[in-house]
Amino acid sequence: MKYFRFIKNRFFYSSIFLLFTVLIIDDTTVFKLYKMKKELSNLKSENAKKIIEISNIKEKTKQLTSNKFALEKFAREHYLMKKNDEVIYVFEDLEKL
Repeated sequence: MKYFRFIKNRFFYSSIFLLFTVLIIDDTTVFKLYKMKKELSNLKSENAKKIIEISNIKEKTKQLTSNKFALEKFAREHYLMKKNDEVIYVFEDLEKL
C-alpha cells in the first residue's frame, strides 16, 4: 500500500519528468556531455603536440638566424640553392613515381 501512495504522489511524476528532460531531451544531455568531454581531451592532447612542435620550430628558427652554416645547409636541402661553381644532381626515387 505504501508503494501505491508513492506512485500517486505528484512530486514523483514531476521528478521523473525532470530527470527525463535533463538526461535525454535537453541540449546538454548526458550523451552530449560525454562526447564533449572526449573531444576536450582530444583537443588537449593535440594542443600539447602543437606546443612541442612550436618549440621545435622556434629552436630551428633561432638556429637558422644565428648559425650561417645551418642556414646554408637548409637552403641547399630545401630550396636546392647552389654556389656559382657547383652543379647539383637531384635523384628521385623510382618507387615514389
